[in-house]
Amino acid sequence: MLWHLCHVSLVHQTQFFLLFRGDPADKIYMEVELKRLTWLEQHLFDIGNASPALLGDDPNSYVASSIKALKQEREHLAKRVSTKLTPEEREIYYIKWEIPPEVKQKRRLQLVNKLWADPYNMDHIRESAEIKAKLVDFCESGEENATREML
Repeated sequence: MLWHLCHVSLVHQTQFFLLFRGDPADKIYMEVELKRLTWLEQHLFDIGNASPALLGDDPNSYVASSIKALKQEREHLAKRVSTKLTPEEREIYYIKWEIPPEVKQKRRLQLVNKLWADPYNMDHIRESAEIKAKLVDFCESGEENATREML
């Protein structure tokens, strides 16, 4: 939920979710991520309540730029749907995620927009992460430890 409130990159969410599988050593990463997101949420709240004289003309520019970046990320991922998923996979996802065939040119974007949309449904989150991992060629083998250290 904090990822959604703080407009965190969808790729970051996916990498984070797929890397950690319940190992007790993962606890430190979870704590750091929670602290980071809690700080970011409070910071965004404070910016929203700050005087425009302190922040310039647009105190919401931080939030606006994060939202814009997420929109661009979704558009980029939508372009990759055609190249990274087979036609059969795409059709299965469209049906499963209730994307009507009438709007063919926007189906890819609709699919990407539905990813990570339900933060309370663990099956939805898991499938969102798996689809997004396919779209960005995120691999769980070999470099897993290096990627963990980067987080």
